[in-house]
Amino acid sequence: MIQEKKEQVKRKWALYPYRLAHHPLCEKFSEHVYHIKGYKVCKGCFNLYVGLIVGVILAPIAIFVLKIDFWIAFIATNVLYIFTPLSVLISPPRILKDFCRLLLGIAMISMILTIILAIVDLVSGFNIWALIVILITMLIYIVSRAYFMKLRSRRNEKVCRECEQFYLPRCEGMMQKEEVEKERMNNQEETISKQ
Repeated sequence: MIQEKKEQVKRKWALYPYRLAHHPLCEKFSEHVYHIKGYKVCKGCFNLYVGLIVGVILAPIAIFVLKIDFWIAFIATNVLYIFTPLSVLISPPRILKDFCRLLLGIAMISMILTIILAIVDLVSGFNIWALIVILITMLIYIVSRAYFMKLRSRRNEKVCRECEQFYLPRCEGMMQKEEVEKERMNNQEETISKQ
């Protein structure tokens, strides 16, 4: 019974209003989150998830209606994906960054689709181009993700470094985030224990 209650707490913890906000809850990062019914949600993650959902909806249409092959999927992936490195390098207005993150979600599903279609082509008869497309697709994803995640982290860290609270053990934004999460956890534990 106690174990079951602990599991319920863990599952509900993922639904925190601040759980999807990866930045400190301060003014310097206020443009990085959406405010949805009292929830602070990371804009980048939210748009990425919407893009993933759109991609999942478009994938069967692309396969069964348009009957695309791995080449078309590969080209579509790279066209959709190119906006992500551009948005990191040129730092456009926030609305364009959000749109690029949506396109990244679609591109990730397109990337999976590319690999699946290329594997199907490989299984039906060895095609060196299908193998090359698989390897290039995986390489592009791994290398660019590592590079651009590091670059984006440096930019976010720069915002924190320029803050007067950077050298404190915990800045006000992070303390506020932790306090809200602890308060929520306590409220959820109380609700579960009353049940």
